[in-house]
Formats: sequence, structure tokens, C-alpha cells
Amino acid sequence: MLADHGGRVAALLRQEFRSILDSHEVEDALSQAAVRVWRAAVSYDPCRGTLGAWLFVIAQNCARHSIEAKQRHARLKFVADLDGMPAPSDGAVFVPQRRGPGSKPPRKLLRAMWRCIDDLAPQQRAVLRADFAAGGIAPAAQLAAELQTTRNSIYVSRNNGLKALRAAMQDLGHVDAAPRDDTTGELT
Repeated sequence: MLADHGGRVAALLRQEFRSILDSHEVEDALSQAAVRVWRAAVSYDPCRGTLGAWLFVIAQNCARHSIEAKQRHARLKFVADLDGMPAPSDGAVFVPQRRGPGSKPPRKLLRAMWRCIDDLAPQQRAVLRADFAAGGIAPAAQLAAELQTTRNSIYVSRNNGLKALRAAMQDLGHVDAAPRDDTTGELT
């Protein structure tokens, strides 16, 4: 499927998202789409369209999800040393803000977060630590090479690690472990 349709789908994605995604992000979207196609192969109906068209639609959705994630992460501010991190005045912090703007998050909260990260599965822990060290999201291809796994495994580990971290922080009583919009209460 990728040999027959991958090049054309990648070219169409590059054309459609040229001002938003770079070539690595387009390749990641195509890779994610290939995994989704593989998992949903039994649901493919040739009467509804060609295999190439089906792959393209799924790849478009993966690219859109990538853009949404990129926008969410653009609102977050990551720093290398969380113990000395002042809370920004716009309220966009990874950990909940317990005091007024400009104050530091409580050390107890930061220690709890790092303990929760230490309790994660080894690959999840490695991915989240690499993300913090990178000041955002560490490149999946680089992490995959270092951890001797696939990029898709890195994406899954990152997603599951963040979910587990949020749940662990909530279990410790840090209910607002994810930033929320003050007007709607929804996660940002």
C-alpha cells in the first residue's frame, strides 16, 4: 500500500499543509495513517473508494491531529529546571498554579510530579524526560533510535505516559493537573 500510494499521498499532504507542517511532520502523519489503515483493514470497502483515497483521507486526519497537538503545545511553556520555574502571568503552566501570578509553584507539587514520572513504565518515563529536556516535544525519530523502537511506539508512550501522569497527580490530590480555560473549564 505504501509502495503504491505512499508517495502520492505524501505529496498531496505536503501541498495541502505546506505552510503548517514540515516534511518530517508530513512523514509522521503518513506513518500514523499507515498504522491506522493496518488496524482498520477489515473495514475497507472498495465500493466506497480506492485504497489510495482511503489512505489519503486518513492521512489528512492524522495531519490535522498533528496540527491541533502542535497548537496545544505552543500554548505550554516548558523549562529545563522545573524547581526554579516561575509561573507565567498568562497562566499557561504544565502544573497547576496554586498562588498568584509570578510566584513559584510549590516544591511539594514539583517533587510529586517527578515522583509520578519516576513511577511510569520505563519507555514512558524516558520519553517524558526527553520531552522536558528538549523544552517541548523531543523528536520521535531521534527517541526511537535511542530507545531502539519505532516512532509510533514513541507516540503511544508519550500519550500513555501523559495520561498516567495526570491520573497519578489527580490521585495525589492535584485535581487540576492540566491547564483549563477559566471561562469554560475545558482542558486547554
